[in-house]
Amino acid sequence: MLATLAAIQLLALGQLADPTEAPPGTAQAPAQSPAAPPGTAQQPPATPPGARAKAAPTLPSLLSAEALGGTSAALGWVGWSTLGAAWGQGVTPSDDLGAFGDFDWTTTEMRLGGWWRRPLGNEGGFKLAGRLGVSWYLDFGTHWAHEGNHGDRGLQVAPALIGSAPGAGGVFTVTGDLPLTWTFWHGGGLLFQPRLSVAYEAALYDQLTIGARTGLGARAGSGGAPISNAQGTFEFVVLVGYRLL
Repeated sequence: MLATLAAIQLLALGQLADPTEAPPGTAQAPAQSPAAPPGTAQQPPATPPGARAKAAPTLPSLLSAEALGGTSAALGWVGWSTLGAAWGQGVTPSDDLGAFGDFDWTTTEMRLGGWWRRPLGNEGGFKLAGRLGVSWYLDFGTHWAHEGNHGDRGLQVAPALIGSAPGAGGVFTVTGDLPLTWTFWHGGGLLFQPRLSVAYEAALYDQLTIGARTGLGARAGSGGAPISNAQGTFEFVVLVGYRLL
C-alpha cells in the first residue's frame, strides 16, 4: 500500500515539472536569431563609433581645390618658361602642407619655399580652396632675355584662390595668384606678378597623372627690383603628378 502511494506521488510531480527544462548537467543550445525572409539582403555590420576611413582625393593633385585627405603626392612641370617640382602632404582631412622649387630659365629667377592649402567650400559646380606660398627668391642676373635684369635676393609671399571641377575624365583647375616679392639688394624693391592660369589633369594609370597648365599674367616693379618695367607674361607647362602614399 505504501509503495503504491509513493508511485502515485512521483507520477504527479512529473506532470507538474517544466517539460522544457533540461535535465541537470545538460547544456542548453544557444538561442538562434530569426532567419531573414528569403530574398532579403543582410545588412553589413555597423561601423564602430569614431572609426573613419581615410578618403583619398579623386586625383593626387597639388593644383586643384581638393585636399589630399591624409595622402601625399608629388608634381613636376617643365615648359615655357619654368621648370620645377613640388611635394605635398595632407596633415589633416582639410589641410595640406608642402614644399616646392621653381626656376624661370628666361629670367634666371628661382623660388624655394613652402605652401599651405585649405578647401573653402563649393560654389556652383566648383570646389574652392585658398593657398598661401612663402618662398626665398633668387635672381641670378642673366641678361640674354631681359636687359634690365640683375642679380638679387628677396622674400616672396603668394596668396592664391583656386577653383576646380571634374570634366573630360579629369579635373580642370583655375587659379588666381597674387605673388608679391620684396628684394633686398640694389637698395631694395618690390615686384608684383599677378597671374591667372588654367590647368587640366587626368589619371594615366592608378597613381600617375599627366596634364598641362597655361596662364597669362603681368609683371611690374619698383625701387631696385630686377626687371621692374611693366610687361605681360605667358606660361605653358606640361605636368606630371604621382601619389606617393
